[in-house]
Amino acid sequence: MQQASKLWYLEQFDMMKYLCKNEQAHLSDMMAMKHFKKDDPIMFPHNSQKSIYLLKKGTVKIGNYTENGEENLKYILNEGNIFGEMAMVDGNANDFAVALDEVIICVIDMSVLQDMMQTNKKLNAHIYKLIGWRLRKLESKMASMVFKDSSTRIKDFLKEWANDFGKQENKALVVKNLLTHKEIAKLTFTSRQTVSTVLSKLKKSGKIDYDDKYIRVYNLEE
Repeated sequence: MQQASKLWYLEQFDMMKYLCKNEQAHLSDMMAMKHFKKDDPIMFPHNSQKSIYLLKKGTVKIGNYTENGEENLKYILNEGNIFGEMAMVDGNANDFAVALDEVIICVIDMSVLQDMMQTNKKLNAHIYKLIGWRLRKLESKMASMVFKDSSTRIKDFLKEWANDFGKQENKALVVKNLLTHKEIAKLTFTSRQTVSTVLSKLKKSGKIDYDDKYIRVYNLEE
């Protein structure tokens, strides 16, 4: 792929505004483009993490496994986001990443980014700000589990999901229905049955509507 095309792929990422033209060109030379289909694993847990992933297109789920081998979902990411960065803290990440639909990833060797961060203070601050934001997001999720009931957690998730991933159409935020009820349950620390019950009630009350392809969020405020 020509450098101009690679730079076009990188334009949507916030980190690019902290790089000079030479740094942008170097980054594009060192990156590789990879395509993944729905349900393809992208990043594996318990491996020495040596790459940073820039999500150009599509949606991925990030999580890890409990001691009992159960899947624990942390968050969902859409295009323009970076993942794999947590390994920069200790060089070893236990997270996995799986494609939820058709995905295009820009893969960069971690050492390349770390070298750039050593000479570029703004980039360094941006990456560690991202790490801090991810940690705060997980803390907020844990606090929600303690202080909010299951129905509220599910409603809050739907609002956040629609705001982050949805597009405004008439009076609704429309988001692709990429998650199973079981996956929503894992993201909200609830049960699949509870998710099904809450979604059914919200649909009957006209606050949301959904089918196999899309979820339409109208108004989740009481």
